[in-house]
Amino acid sequence: MDPSARPPSDSEYVLGHAERELERLVSQGRFYGELTDHYLRLAGLKGGMHVLDAGCGAGDVSLIAARIVGPSGTVTGVDRAAEALALAGRRCSAENLAHVRFCTGALETFEPDAPVDAVIGRLVLLYVPDPPSLLRRLAGFVRPGGIVTFQEFDMSRAESVPPCPLVERAIGWIREAFTRVGLDIRLGLRLGAHFESAGLRDPKTILATRVERGRDSPGYDQIAQVVETLLPVIEKTGVATAQEIDLPTLAARLREETVRLGGSIVFPGLVSTWARVS
Repeated sequence: MDPSARPPSDSEYVLGHAERELERLVSQGRFYGELTDHYLRLAGLKGGMHVLDAGCGAGDVSLIAARIVGPSGTVTGVDRAAEALALAGRRCSAENLAHVRFCTGALETFEPDAPVDAVIGRLVLLYVPDPPSLLRRLAGFVRPGGIVTFQEFDMSRAESVPPCPLVERAIGWIREAFTRVGLDIRLGLRLGAHFESAGLRDPKTILATRVERGRDSPGYDQIAQVVETLLPVIEKTGVATAQEIDLPTLAARLREETVRLGGSIVFPGLVSTWARVS
C-alpha cells in the first residue's frame, strides 16, 4: 500500500481546505442541514445551552446550533484550519449571531475556557486516528448530565434505484478513494461502539438520509463536487483517471441518466449518535 494510504490525523484532512472545497462544504452543509438540525434537537440541544462544536470547519453545524440555543446560549467552534474559520466568522457576522465565536486549535490539545453543556460534531471523527480517545477527551469538557453527539456517514448505503450505471460508478469512485487512503466508509455504524469505548453509557443512534430524483435535484452537483475534490486522490490511488471521469460534464451526465431512467439516488446514510455524560 502507498504510504499515503494510512489513516490520517485531523492535520491531514484528505479533502483539503482550498477555497473550492470550502464552497463545497457550505453546499454540503445546506444539503444535510435539516437532518443535522433534527438530530441535534433529538439529542437534547435546546435554548440557553453552551455548546462546543468540535472540528467546525466552515461553521455549518455551529450556525445550526446557534439558532437552536438562541442568544441566551453560546456556541464555540474549534478547528485547526484558519481558512475555514475565517469563512465561518463571516457567515456568523452576516446572520448577526453574536453568541458564536471561533477558535483555531487542534482537537487533541484545545481546552475550552469553561465547562460546556454539549459537545457536537459532524463528519469529523472519520479523520481521527483514534475516535474513542478523542471522544473521551471531549466528554471531559461537558458538565454532568450534558450531551455528546456526533454525526458520521455510512457510505455503503449510497445507491441508485433502479441502478443508473454512471451514478453507481461515481459512488464507487468516492467510496474506493476513501477506502484506499485507509478511511472507514462505515464509521457511522460504529459510532455507538466508539461512544461506549470512550466511557459514554447507553448511546442512542439513529440513521437517516436524503433520496433525490428529478431534473431540479441538487444531488447531481453534490456528487460531482465530491468527485472533483477527491480527484487527486482518485488518480493517485488508481481508482480512475480524469479522462474517464470527464469532470466538466459529470453533473449534467448524472442528471440526464437519472432522469432518463426514472431513477432515485439514495445518498450516504447520515448516522447520529448521542449520550449523556454521567
